Amino acid sequence: MIAWALETFVATTLLMLLVLGLRGPVRRHFGPYMAYALWMLPVARLMLPPLPGDWQLTRLFSPLTQQVVEAPGVAVGLLNPAALPVEVAETVTQATVQIGNHHASLALVPPTIVSGGPSLAVLLLGLWAIGALAFLVYHLIAHGRFCRTLLNRARVDRTVAQGRVRVIETDAAHGPLAFGVFRKYVAFPRDFAERYDEQERDLALAHELGHHARGDLLANWIALVVLALHWFNPVAWRAFRAFRADQEMACDALVLAGRAQALRHAYGRAIVKSAHGGAVSAACHLHTINEVKGRLRMLSKTHTNSASRVATGLGALTIVSLAALGVTASGTQAAERIKVRVESVTGISLSQDMPAPPAAPAAPSSPAAPRAPEAPQPPAPPAAPEAAAGAGHHQVYRVRVNKNGKQVEKVITRYSDGTEQVTVMPDLSTIRVNVPEVRNGKCGTAEKSGETVLHREERGKKVMIICADRIEAMTEHATRMAMQGKQAGLEGARMGIGSARRAIQADRALGDAERAEALKELDEAMSEIAKDLAEND
Repeated sequence: MIAWALETFVATTLLMLLVLGLRGPVRRHFGPYMAYALWMLPVARLMLPPLPGDWQLTRLFSPLTQQVVEAPGVAVGLLNPAALPVEVAETVTQATVQIGNHHASLALVPPTIVSGGPSLAVLLLGLWAIGALAFLVYHLIAHGRFCRTLLNRARVDRTVAQGRVRVIETDAAHGPLAFGVFRKYVAFPRDFAERYDEQERDLALAHELGHHARGDLLANWIALVVLALHWFNPVAWRAFRAFRADQEMACDALVLAGRAQALRHAYGRAIVKSAHGGAVSAACHLHTINEVKGRLRMLSKTHTNSASRVATGLGALTIVSLAALGVTASGTQAAERIKVRVESVTGISLSQDMPAPPAAPAAPSSPAAPRAPEAPQPPAPPAAPEAAAGAGHHQVYRVRVNKNGKQVEKVITRYSDGTEQVTVMPDLSTIRVNVPEVRNGKCGTAEKSGETVLHREERGKKVMIICADRIEAMTEHATRMAMQGKQAGLEGARMGIGSARRAIQADRALGDAERAEALKELDEAMSEIAKDLAEND
């Protein structure tokens, strides 16, 4: 596994360098589509399983591999010397690999550093795994937070492309962008209608829809996974930036294909207006400021590729891809020779399996469970007591009979021995509640000062008389007092009504309905007095 991983990392790095060297000439001669398609090579090599057979390295790469592997006293690795300890970095030298106009730096480590055996390989593998996992987790969290912010601050929401893509306007977007692999979105800034004219808006929308139609959002995540595996490799970072630039240029060519030449100027204006510094790696922004020159230069040229040129480009791309994958495939005799020579120089067995963990000791056998004692027999239940006379099953009847011209209700309980018990229910109609009758009347001169409620009994019935004349007299007296001071008169009237209220509330013999009616009349009078007092204030 370690040997395959090492071969895969070296092979994918060489393929990235190959694409970096070929992308410019391919774009000029065959168009941006072909240049963008070249980036499938590193991904295809990363997923390529070991291939059997007698494969030979071509002369293009054999001098490079011979120089790297056969260099006396060195081991090859794509390590960054700045990330190594001080005592190790002092012994590390640099070698440069050149393919086309691009260079890659390789760290050449003396074998004394890697002579620790599998323990050092395990350490490096662990550091690589931690870095790759941290890279992916960071981008997943950042992308999720960015998408939630866009959606939470969206103000305009509509659908296009037969409802498959949602278009939003949000102040969280600095420029047009596309995001979402399964739920597809296109986001525009809030001032999109003010900053862009109608042609620019149509072209910007077509660009972002083109990303969704071509599956560029999924391609971005695949590229991020490859970059996570090569997080330590500066060639991979350079390749990722070039991949994104080729992706945008291919989308530009898709938008402008079949459109009038005059629209290129409007499209260039939209790109310039959308230029900004920050970008989320998994989203497709219309433009970042780092790519302005290249894309505007591409717009200034007209690509009229004939069918024969396109066919030639496809054929050449196919031949280069097959040759590159065949040369760098794992499991070939050439790759095996490289692995053997690396093992002889470094002293590390790349085909050595990881030591298996010690087997867990056998669990001790559990002791036999003691036999449970037999449960004692339950005691016999006590004999039921003999039923008393008259007890046992019984029936209850409720009957009505006439007695002295009145209906009388009886409850008859008949027991199983034939005896009966008769209970006469009382006649509730004969029970009267002696609730006093409330009247309004004239009581004449008050025998007691302030007495406005009189209690009497007429023919055995209690009667409560509210002395309306006395209340009126008190009110008239208060009115006369108003000549000396209206405020004092109103206060006196309120005191009189309050006294009557307290007397009615304190009378326990008065029913709730009668008390409520009396208090209602007093409250109405109190309300009028309160209104007059408010007017005087």
